[in-house]
Amino acid sequence: MTASDQTVRREAIDPSRSFCVSAPAGSGKTELLTQRLLALLARVDRPEQVLAITFTRKAASEMALRVIEKLDQAREAIPVTAEHERQTRELALAVIEHAARKKWRLDDTTLNIRTIDSFCHELTRQMPILSGTGGLVEPVDNALPLYEEAVRQFLAQAGEGAAGERILKLLRHFDNRWSRASELLVALLGRRGDWADVVNQHHDPETAEAVLAETIGGLSSERLGDALQRLDAHLGALMPAINQARAHLGKDPLSISESPESLPDWQVVIGMLLTTQSEWRKPGGVNAKLGFPPKSDHKIQFASILETLADDPALLEALVEVKQLPATTHGGEAWDLIVLLSSLLPVLQAHLLLVFQRSGQVDHTHVALAAIQALGTDEMPTPLAQRLDYQIEHILIDEFQDTSSSQAQLLERLMRGWPEHNATGAAPRTLFIVGDAMQSIYGFRYADVALFLRARKGQFAGVALESVTLTQNFRSRPEVVAWVNEALAEIMGAEDAPHYGRVRHVKADSLPGYEPSAHSGVHITLFEDEDGRGEAQFIAEQAADIIARECDASIAILVRARSHANEVATALEHAGIAFSGDAIQSLIEQPIINDLLALCRYLVNPADTIAAVSLLRGPWCGVALPTLAELLTAHPERPLNLMHALGHMPALTNDEAQRLEQIFAVLQWAEWKRDRLSLSIWVEQIWLRLGGALSTRSQDLRCVEAFLASLRKAEQLGLGLNLDWLERDIATSGLESPDTDHAVKIMTLHKAKGLEFDYVFMPHLQKRARALQRELIRWHWHQDDDGRRLLIAANDDDKQSRTLYNYLNWLQKNKDQEELKRLLYVGVTRAKVAAYLTASINLGDEEGLPEGVSGSLLRLLMSTEVASSRVTIQSTVDQPFRKDPSANGLERQSSRYRLTLDAQKEMQSLAREGAEQAHITATTTVNTPAPLSLAADNRVERIIGVVAHRALELAASEESLLSAQDPQVQTWIDHNLSHYALAPQSAEQAKARVSKLLEHALTCETGRWILGAQIDAQSELAISRVEAGEVKNYVVDRTFLDEREGVRWVIDYKTSEPMAGETVADFEARECDAYREQLKNYVELIGGIKWEVEAPIKAALYFPAIQQLSVYE
Repeated sequence: MTASDQTVRREAIDPSRSFCVSAPAGSGKTELLTQRLLALLARVDRPEQVLAITFTRKAASEMALRVIEKLDQAREAIPVTAEHERQTRELALAVIEHAARKKWRLDDTTLNIRTIDSFCHELTRQMPILSGTGGLVEPVDNALPLYEEAVRQFLAQAGEGAAGERILKLLRHFDNRWSRASELLVALLGRRGDWADVVNQHHDPETAEAVLAETIGGLSSERLGDALQRLDAHLGALMPAINQARAHLGKDPLSISESPESLPDWQVVIGMLLTTQSEWRKPGGVNAKLGFPPKSDHKIQFASILETLADDPALLEALVEVKQLPATTHGGEAWDLIVLLSSLLPVLQAHLLLVFQRSGQVDHTHVALAAIQALGTDEMPTPLAQRLDYQIEHILIDEFQDTSSSQAQLLERLMRGWPEHNATGAAPRTLFIVGDAMQSIYGFRYADVALFLRARKGQFAGVALESVTLTQNFRSRPEVVAWVNEALAEIMGAEDAPHYGRVRHVKADSLPGYEPSAHSGVHITLFEDEDGRGEAQFIAEQAADIIARECDASIAILVRARSHANEVATALEHAGIAFSGDAIQSLIEQPIINDLLALCRYLVNPADTIAAVSLLRGPWCGVALPTLAELLTAHPERPLNLMHALGHMPALTNDEAQRLEQIFAVLQWAEWKRDRLSLSIWVEQIWLRLGGALSTRSQDLRCVEAFLASLRKAEQLGLGLNLDWLERDIATSGLESPDTDHAVKIMTLHKAKGLEFDYVFMPHLQKRARALQRELIRWHWHQDDDGRRLLIAANDDDKQSRTLYNYLNWLQKNKDQEELKRLLYVGVTRAKVAAYLTASINLGDEEGLPEGVSGSLLRLLMSTEVASSRVTIQSTVDQPFRKDPSANGLERQSSRYRLTLDAQKEMQSLAREGAEQAHITATTTVNTPAPLSLAADNRVERIIGVVAHRALELAASEESLLSAQDPQVQTWIDHNLSHYALAPQSAEQAKARVSKLLEHALTCETGRWILGAQIDAQSELAISRVEAGEVKNYVVDRTFLDEREGVRWVIDYKTSEPMAGETVADFEARECDAYREQLKNYVELIGGIKWEVEAPIKAALYFPAIQQLSVYE
C-alpha cells in the first residue's frame, strides 16, 4: 500500500540535503529515520561521522536495534514485499557493500546513536577542567536534595561580608521568611539552564537596565506592528470615528503606530474596542460615556466597524496582547530585586557546584551547561570542538519539538562553521530534524516548541532546511483520523505563533480499506456524578466489554494527573480486571502510608502527642476513644509521654490492657534497637511486630515496600529519618502496579506519548491542573532579527499594572493553554480503534451543555462545534461495589478497622519466630552499627559511637582508603551528626572525636589491614538466629578471610579508651572480660555460615582510639 506522501518521504532521505520533517502522530517517522540513517552511512568514511540524537535511552536503543535488524535481514535475504520495505532493503544493501569496502564492523557499538544527556556527559568527560565537573560525576534524575543543600549553605552566609549583606537584603524582600526564600531559590536552581549564561552579563545596573529597555522596546514595536497590520484595512474609518468621539468629550486626538511611544494611545483605542474581559464590545455598549451620543453618525459608523472586527479572532488576539504590553520605564523595587539577584545568583551557583563536587553527583542541567562550556565560544572554540567538527558530518535529531534552549545552544555550537563549509561547494554537512510540534507537551521540562517552529521556517544554526510534512496516518482508523482533523483543527487553529507557543493543526490522511465499525471513532460521554464513581464504573464496564469481544485488544486509561486514576483503578479492581500502572496511583493518598508516616513521626519525636495518638488509633492497636481520652487527660499540662503513660495505665478492660501491653513491648524493643539496625529494617521490624502485615490488605503491601524503598533511599543519601524529605519523596512517588499480559494500562498522558493502543479512555476531563504560581522571577527569550534576547522580571506583587512581570506571567498562561490543546491531541491520537473521552459534571438547573472550567480539557472540547454536537449525557449509575474489609482479622470500630486481639497476638508470635527454618541467615545491610559499650545515658558518647561505626564502614567500602581530613569525609560526618540535633558545642566535639577515631584507624597498620580489601570481606554483617523460640539479631562490625594466615577474622570495633590513670594493658583486659561472651557468640555465628573457603576463626576487639587490636583467646 502506497502512502499519500510517498514523494515527500523519498525526498527526505536524500543524504545531500538538510530537512526539517513534521511527523504527526502515527505517520511512521521511525521508518523514515532508519532510511535516512542508512542513506548517510553509505556515504561517510567512518560510521561515527553520522550522529543521531534522541531524548530517551529507550528511543536510542530502539533506533540502533532497528538499523542492525534491517542490516541483518538484508544479509540473510529475508523477503520483503511492501514498497517502503523494498526501499529500506536497497539502502541496507548499499551500507553493507560500503562497509565491506571500508572494512567496517557494523554493530550497535559502532553506530553513533546517543541520547542528548549521554552525549553531553561524554563531552564533559573529555574536557573535565573546562566543563567544571572534574569528569568523575554521576548525573541524577532527582537533584532536589542537592539544590536544597546549596540553598541552605547560601542562606547560612547571610550577614557575612558583602555577599552576606546582599543576602540579608534579599531576605528582607521576603519579610525574612527564610522558608519562602529557600523554596523560590531551589526552584530557580532547577531552571538555571535558561539564565546561567546571561546572569550578571552586564555588570553595572545602568547598562543592564538599558539593554532590558531596548529589548522591551523591540518587543513592543514587533507586537504593535503585527496589530497595526491586521487593523490596517479598517484604520481609515476607525481612527476618525474614535477621534470624533474624543473631541465630543473634549479630549485630544489619538495616533497609533509601531512606535512604543504610541502605546498609551493604543491602550485607549483598545479600551474602546474591547471590554474589560478582553472581548469585542457589543454595539449596545457604544454609548455617550465613550463619546458617542445616541444616533450620531460616528456612533453608527463605530458600531458597524465593531461588527466587522468581531469576525477576526486573530485581530482580537493581537489587541489583547497589546493591552498586556509593559511600559518601557523601569526602576523601583522589582528592578532593584533583579539587580540584587544578578549579583547573588552566581554565588548561589558556586554553592551548588561545591555541593556537586562533595557529593559526586550533578543534575542533567549541569551536564548540559558543562557540555556547552566544553565546546567553547564562537570566538574561542576548544580543541574538543575542533575535533568534533572533523568527526561529525551529519546530524539527525529525533523529537526536536522537545528541545530546550540550553540543548539548542549546544547543537548550535556543535554545528559551528557548517554554513560556511556548505557554501564552499564541498560535500555538504547535513542536518535532519524530525518532530511534531503538535506533540510538544513537555513545557514543565523546559522544552521550547518555538525552536521547532522556527526551524521549519527554513533554518537552524545557520543551516538551510527544507521543510516537509508527513500526512499519512498509519495508526488510527478513518473515524478517529476524521474526528481529529475536524475537532483539533478548530481547537488548534491554522497559524503558528512561536511567540507564545501556538502550533497549527496539520491534517492527516487515513488509510483506505477499513470496514465500518460501530465501536470505532471518538466518543464523548458526560456523567451527572461529581465524585467520578459513575464515570469510573462506566470505564470498567466498557473495558470488560472490549476484553470479552477482543481478548487481545490493548486498552489504556490516560489521565492528566496521577490522582485522577484512583477511582478508575478501584472500579477495575472491583470488576476483576487486571491493570498495570507506572507509579500511577498516588502513594501519599494510601491509608497505610499515613499510618507508617505516623509511626515514623513518633519514632523521631516521642513527645509528639499527635503522632502518639495516631499510633494508638492505628489499625494495629485500635485503642478505644475513652481509653485514649483517659491517657491524654492524665497530665494535660504536658505532651503525652506514651511510654510513661503505657507503663502507668489506669484500670482498663482486659482487651484494652492487653492491646496497650503489647504495643508497650514493641516500643521498648524499638528503643533498644534504635541505631542498631539499618533504618529501613528497623522501621519494618517495628511495623511487623505491631501487627502491620495482618492489618493490611494484600495489595497494600506494595505500598509498604515503596515506603521502605524511600527509607533505603534516605539512608543512601545519608539523611536518616528526615521526615520533611520522606514526606516529599513519597508525595512525588506513585504506586507501582504489576505489569501482566493484556492488562489494562493506566498512565499519565505525558507517559503515553510515543505509544499506541487499540482503545483509549481519557477520564476526568473536567479537572484542571494547578494554577500558575507567581514565581520569584520570570523570563522569556524574545527572538528578533538580531537573535535571542532575554526578558526578565521580578515579582513585584502588583497584579494590576502593566509591568513586565505581569506581561511575562500572561505570556506563560498563554503558553500553558496552547500546550493543553496539544495534550488533548496526544491523548486522542494514541487510539487505533476508538477513544472514549469522559467527564463528571454537575448540571444543576443549567440548560444545555456545561462549558467546563478554564484550564480543563473539557473546556477545550466544549468550545468546538464538532465535539459539543456529539456529546452523550448519562445520569448517575450504580456506584462501584465497596468491599467491607472486616475480615481476615479486622474488626470495625467507628468507621475504622483494627486487628482483633487474637490476630494481634498471632502477629507478635510470628514476629518472634522469624527464621526457624534456616538456623542462620546472613545479609549485608547498610549503616548498621553494633551495640556500643558506652553508658546508655551518655547520649553524645553513644552518638559518637554510632557515627564512628558508620565512618569505618564507609572507609572499608572504598576502593582506596580515605583520609579523615578529606573535605568530602568531613561533610559526610557533619551530615550524619546533623540528624541527632546536638548542641553546637557538642556537635563540634563529636565531629572532632569521630574524625580522630577514623584518622587513627586509617593511619595505623592494623587499622588499614582491617579496613582494606580482603577475601569475603563484610562490614556491619547482620545475622539472625533462633534462640529459645525467639529471633535474636546480631551485627558483626567486620569479618574477612586473611589469605596469608589462612584465618577468618571477626572484628568488633570499640570507640572507648583507657580512663585517667589506667594502663593500656589493664584497659584491654577489662574490655576483653566485658565482651568475652559477645565475641564467643560472634565466632559461633560466623562459624555457622557456609563460606566458600573453610578456615579457623579468630575474634578480636579493635580500639581505634589507641590503635590496638586485642585478640580473644
